[in-house]
Amino acid sequence: MKDEPVKYYLEKLEEYRIRDQRVSRRAMADDLGIPLGTYESWYRGNERRTRPSSKYGGRIKRFLRARGVISIERFLATDGPALFTKFGFKKGLTVLDFGSGNGDYSLVLARAVGERGKVYALDKDKEPLGVLMGRARGNRLRNIDDRFASQQADQPIEIPLQTGSIDAMWLSDILHDGYFEEDEKKLRLLAELRRALKKNGFIAVHPVHMDVKRLKRILPGARLELEEEYREELLFHGSEFHKGTVLKFRKAIKPKGPRRRKNRRGGLRSVAKRRTAAKG
Repeated sequence: MKDEPVKYYLEKLEEYRIRDQRVSRRAMADDLGIPLGTYESWYRGNERRTRPSSKYGGRIKRFLRARGVISIERFLATDGPALFTKFGFKKGLTVLDFGSGNGDYSLVLARAVGERGKVYALDKDKEPLGVLMGRARGNRLRNIDDRFASQQADQPIEIPLQTGSIDAMWLSDILHDGYFEEDEKKLRLLAELRRALKKNGFIAVHPVHMDVKRLKRILPGARLELEEEYREELLFHGSEFHKGTVLKFRKAIKPKGPRRRKNRRGGLRSVAKRRTAAKG
């Protein structure tokens, strides 16, 4: 198990012990079936002893799931929609889950935007889209529409949606070199996403396998501006919970140039130049 998920499990375990049950550490160690000294070492400042092994990490995870503290089902049904509402995915919006896969986030988005909203789940593989729609029917979610995006070699992905038709977009584990090796290809994708985005819409990106600083450097080339950065939020990726970063950005607004007026001869003269001439 990776460090970040284990760290999250430890924090939830301590939260469960103090806030929910108010039990002693000895009782918690007994519940987990481990020595008290082992349990206490997870919370000490010694870096070599502050993380459980993968064996204990799995045991903690099973313990928390058995008591309903964490679960994939709970995240998809309640915790996830609440988190995405914080990001700005509100009731009634039309949103795009780009690279939806089997649809974990599509299900979350469908609940976040509600029955009046709509989720377009888009992927380049038809098989996971079929799985996604089966899950949507099983969860009685009727506001998800699957879209297939065909991709040819060295050709940009064309999003089968009208220009300016989407309020918000979600990209998780998409913008990295595994899918788009060159930054130019990433920019071409972002330009296509920008085309389908409404004037006041936004794009939220969960970068996985890509340096956040590098992504920030790319955004201006796609005429996008970073609006907000969320950190240490509970996210779901690859059948594991983890804490990561979500970047939220909007279309860059073109700066307004100086006002220009017609001079007596019918030409245009900038207000800035007029003022400079007057001072002289």
